[in-house]
Amino acid sequence: MKGQWQVIVGIVLAIIIAIFAIVNVDSVQVSFLFAKVEWPLILVILGSVLFGGLIFFCLNIVRVNAMKKQIKTLENDKKELERKLAAEKSRKVKVSEVEVPESAPKPTV
Repeated sequence: MKGQWQVIVGIVLAIIIAIFAIVNVDSVQVSFLFAKVEWPLILVILGSVLFGGLIFFCLNIVRVNAMKKQIKTLENDKKELERKLAAEKSRKVKVSEVEVPESAPKPTV
């Protein structure tokens, strides 16, 4: 359900950006560090949107990789704790086998 809303919002935003870009077709001067060029505003708008999407995509990849690393660390910690728990359980079983159960008859004096 969450994915459907994201797709719908993405489509609506894409339509709004496309309409905005189509309405603005005048030529504008774009200044880079060492050059100035005349481009149609539609290209500047679409280029900015694509560049922003690329930045968002790259940041999302970094976040996903960090989460994968955290998951791997937590899984290793879980395995270690399960190993320690199993060792403690086996140690307690060995100790309890040696102990005298409470239901055994007590010697009378």
